[in-house]
Amino acid sequence: MKARAWLFLILANLFWAGNLMFGKAVTSDFPPVWASFLRWVIAAIVLIPLAQLVEKPNWLKVWKNNWGILLFLSLVGVVSYTLLTYTALQHTSSTNGSLINSLTPAVMIVLSLVFLKEKITGWQGAGLVLSFLGVLTVLTKGHLLGLFSTHYNQGDGIMLVAVFLWAIYSIVGKRGQHLPPITFVAFTACIGVICMIPLLFFQPLHMENITTFGISGIIYLGLFPSIGSFLFWNQGVKELGPGKASITMNLMPIFTAILSVMIGQELLISQIVGGIIVITGMLLSANLMRRKATSSAFWKRTGRTA
Repeated sequence: MKARAWLFLILANLFWAGNLMFGKAVTSDFPPVWASFLRWVIAAIVLIPLAQLVEKPNWLKVWKNNWGILLFLSLVGVVSYTLLTYTALQHTSSTNGSLINSLTPAVMIVLSLVFLKEKITGWQGAGLVLSFLGVLTVLTKGHLLGLFSTHYNQGDGIMLVAVFLWAIYSIVGKRGQHLPPITFVAFTACIGVICMIPLLFFQPLHMENITTFGISGIIYLGLFPSIGSFLFWNQGVKELGPGKASITMNLMPIFTAILSVMIGQELLISQIVGGIIVITGMLLSANLMRRKATSSAFWKRTGRTA
């Protein structure tokens, strides 16, 4: 069961790596609001019939019993996070975006410590630090001190806010894990689409700027990061908890490097070394941490185990 959860989390980050690369290109054709809106329209069109076919939910009952958490998670994870990410990519590079996203595990663990009273083991902490060093090795091309000379702009600041929102989504999202997974994402997608409609008027769409590549990118964003990543991530968090799941987000820059090679960019030695360090750190946290896990305060209050 846990091996499957780790596989889900790895796939989620693979699709998100593509999100950063395609998202950077797509925002040349579509304003951030339209990129976010169209992405989730595609996801909703696929998810609603899929949920009905596989899970056959009572849609009205699910909404009545869970409307608060569904609305909150949609506003945070679908509307705000997606919109901020594409806005940031208009002002910063995919590389900087990957660097800032690598802070997500640390942010999630800190928030879990503060709000869920979770504890971190020595192995988990060591794995987190090692994975982060691997990420820095990739992003600074082996020159770790280059981190301090990197130019940061407003896009980097926007991406940092997005990281905090995603950490909140992952932690609070555990309260919705009793819902059927496809139905859960379908609801948040639909709510997000509705909430973004008024925002479309603030960033008009210019049809003359749209290319075939831009349309292909939107389709990718709608199918893989929106459907695949969210389903896999929610299931992984459900089975392993937000702290452990967050470790895998350090794989995103590694996947970004691999995808770059696939489109003709050079693979650097620093990327290979950094990738090995990241994977080692992730395995260290996953396999060598203490077997006895500490339940979060939320699960204790509800009488359930994580």
